[in-house]
Amino acid sequence: MKISKILSIILTLTICFCFAGCAGSEGDNASLSSVEPLAHTVNIVGYAEKGEIPEIPYSLGHDIEDLKETFMSHIDEGSEIVELVIDEGENDVWMNGGSMTFCYEKKNKENGISVIIAQEYAYDFSMGGVYDADDVIHAVGLEEYERAEATKEDAFFLPVIPDNCECIKYSVGGYDLRFILIDGTISAVTLTNPEYWEY
Repeated sequence: MKISKILSIILTLTICFCFAGCAGSEGDNASLSSVEPLAHTVNIVGYAEKGEIPEIPYSLGHDIEDLKETFMSHIDEGSEIVELVIDEGENDVWMNGGSMTFCYEKKNKENGISVIIAQEYAYDFSMGGVYDADDVIHAVGLEEYERAEATKEDAFFLPVIPDNCECIKYSVGGYDLRFILIDGTISAVTLTNPEYWEY
């Protein structure tokens, strides 16, 4: 008698769970836009306020000569990066390290790095079709931001701005934090000190 009661209780619970699962599935299929953004644990605002991108060993204001001297010591053995490529323009200097680029204006060299451009990893985001605008907005968590079609000012490092390019802009601790999205997913992240960089 006891065994049959236990079996009936187990059967009843199994049926209830099945119905609950089906009901949940219908709701999920009804509105895919309500899916929660991917979990993110990096304190983006905390890093950005200090002028930092945690995956990059230099922050805004870092000494230019020290960066030039020490950059290759941070590159993993076997990497495709063989040197820090320096491109001097009339007014500014770009130092390209493959997945990261550093910029400064010649007149502001003593103030160190003015711009960091991350093109592979930034704030625990990887570029290349995984994370979208909702993931960025959810992860940053600040209520004030601007989301619009990217301008030449936003994506100044691109030779040509694609039609399907947008930008999510934040002002954090006096710095400009911008997420550039192409085809709806993150393509690059820039952190800039606007006091020493003219777009």
